[in-house]
Amino acid sequence: MSASRPDPVRQLRLVRLGLSEEYGAPQLLLCAVVILAPVVFLGATILAGAGFTWWFLVLTPLAAVGAARPESTGHLALWVLLLVVWVGGVPGPFTWWSVPAALAVAASHTALVLLGGRPTSGDLAVDTWSRVRRRLGTVGAITVAVAVLAQLVRSIRVPGQVALAVMALVAVSAWLWWGTRQTGSDAEPDA
Repeated sequence: MSASRPDPVRQLRLVRLGLSEEYGAPQLLLCAVVILAPVVFLGATILAGAGFTWWFLVLTPLAAVGAARPESTGHLALWVLLLVVWVGGVPGPFTWWSVPAALAVAASHTALVLLGGRPTSGDLAVDTWSRVRRRLGTVGAITVAVAVLAQLVRSIRVPGQVALAVMALVAVSAWLWWGTRQTGSDAEPDA
C-alpha cells in the first residue's frame, strides 16, 4: 500500500509594520496596488498633457489612507477628485493615455475589494489571482476597444451626437445579449 502524502500546508509569512497589525504578503501587495494606482493615474494625466500640478503632491498620499482603511469612503472621494483633475486638465477629447489611466482605476478598485473582504493576516483563495487576472484582462480589452472606437469616430469626423447614439445602441445590445445568454452552468437541462 502506498501512503498518500497530505497536501503541504501553505505557510503565510506575516509582517508587522511599526505598531500595526500583522499583514500577510497578499495584503501588502494589494496595499501597494491601492497606493500606486493613483500615482499611475496622475502620471498618465501628466503625460496626456495636463502638466505637472500640485494635485500630484496633494492627492497621492491620500491613497495610503485608502489602503490602510479599505472600508472607508475616502478612496471613492479620491478617485472622484482624480477624475475631475483628468477632465479639467487633459486637453482635447481623446488621448491614448486614457487606457493606462482606466486600468489604474480598475486595479485600484479590485485591490480595495479584495482588501476589504479579507483579514489582514489571512490568505486569499487559490483561484483568486486567476479570477482577478481574467476580469482585469476583460476590462483592459473593453477599455482598448472603446479607445479604438473613439479614435475611429474622431478620425472619420462623425458628428458627436450620431456617434454617441450608435455606440450607445451597440453597447446596450451587447450588454443585453451578454446578460441573457445561457452559460453551461445556467442552461436548463433538457427534459
